[in-house]
Amino acid sequence: MSNYHYTLLIDEGPLKGRRYPVSFAGLKLGRSSQCDIAVNDLLLSRTHCRFELRGDELWVIDLASANQTLINDTPVDEARLNPEDTIKVGQSVLRVERTDISTATLAAADLPPAGAPDVVIDLGFGKDEHADAHAKKNFLRPVIWTLASLLILIVGATLILDPASRAKDGAAAKPQAIELEKTLLLNYEKVEATQDNIFRYELTLSPAGMLAVKIDDLSGKNRHVRKEKLVDPGLLAELARDIESSGFFSLDRTYTGFAAHPNTLNEWTLTVAIGKKAHTCRVTNRQEPDSFRALREKLETFSKNELGIWAIQFSTEKLTELARNALAVARKKFEEREVKYGNIFEAIRNYQEAVFYLDTVNPKPDFYAEIIDGFEAAQEELDKRYKEQNFRADRAINLSDWPVAARELKILCEIIPDRADARHKEATRKLIDVENRLKKHHR
Repeated sequence: MSNYHYTLLIDEGPLKGRRYPVSFAGLKLGRSSQCDIAVNDLLLSRTHCRFELRGDELWVIDLASANQTLINDTPVDEARLNPEDTIKVGQSVLRVERTDISTATLAAADLPPAGAPDVVIDLGFGKDEHADAHAKKNFLRPVIWTLASLLILIVGATLILDPASRAKDGAAAKPQAIELEKTLLLNYEKVEATQDNIFRYELTLSPAGMLAVKIDDLSGKNRHVRKEKLVDPGLLAELARDIESSGFFSLDRTYTGFAAHPNTLNEWTLTVAIGKKAHTCRVTNRQEPDSFRALREKLETFSKNELGIWAIQFSTEKLTELARNALAVARKKFEEREVKYGNIFEAIRNYQEAVFYLDTVNPKPDFYAEIIDGFEAAQEELDKRYKEQNFRADRAINLSDWPVAARELKILCEIIPDRADARHKEATRKLIDVENRLKKHHR
């Protein structure tokens, strides 16, 4: 157990002033809502970095983020953190706070530190009934907790070391056995190598359900991607069923052919374990068996959907080209914001699309700053237009001018066309009410 308690204080950024204690499970920081510290900041990657405890030390690990993790203004892949160190990620600056648990515990318990003068102990000659009852209560509390802890340890050891005893309980033990047999482990590696480039994709799934993908593309700008996520057990159970019915376990262990071009390698290696059943299949420089290819594509699609990394299937050059095209569309939509009510919203979407394409590209191209500036300008303009239009609609409603209110609310829905957006939902709710009033008026 660590002798220190670490807390991350956010000094700058959208979450300024918040504190996040670091537990043994660690903390993930990023743009994704799945992160422990989720920050709405386009400069962040979806999962930007992770904080973890290693004994008494706090470490930060950069998860191949696009804009890097800086410790005291120095970019790092991973680093040990000291009290008062600053971590800069995107627009946010975090500071490390550390508390000595032993000192804090002594203070909280009001116990004297080492070297303090001797404490006078009441031997009980002048008894007070209330004090005596209190003393007995304080004496029994640690005894009760100790006995409870021992009981838990004994029961736990019995369940772990003597599975046969669990079977005696009959039906009550069956759900545990079924869950154990369906434990799913995966390791999939794809390697594409030429004289000029090596592309390696690795997917792993741990017994705890942690899905992780590592990608190393040594062409051009040396792209490295690291993403991980804890997967819902229901999805894993469904995936295990699909694998069992895929025909994978009946495949040969190796399928080897000849490279179409000299000094090239195309190889896929897949290892799957479901409960006690395990199998490995490797395909090298030849067409994949149909059942292998279908399962391999399913696993790649599963990881992309779970981790939100569809862009990794393209090269750095292709991603840069797609981002440049999205920027051009965003710029045009924003310039034509007076032509159509929804153009500002569309511009924001295209700016976000450009950021998405460049999420795994590092370093960023020279036009990346224009994307961020354009996004912020469009966001400010949309907020301004929404507030002005919402004011017009509310004024018409307050004046009971239902035809004008309906018109203004329809414009509001065009300004925010996304039906999942809370602002669109509110405008729609008001519009339905206004249209019902109009119908009554015409009757």
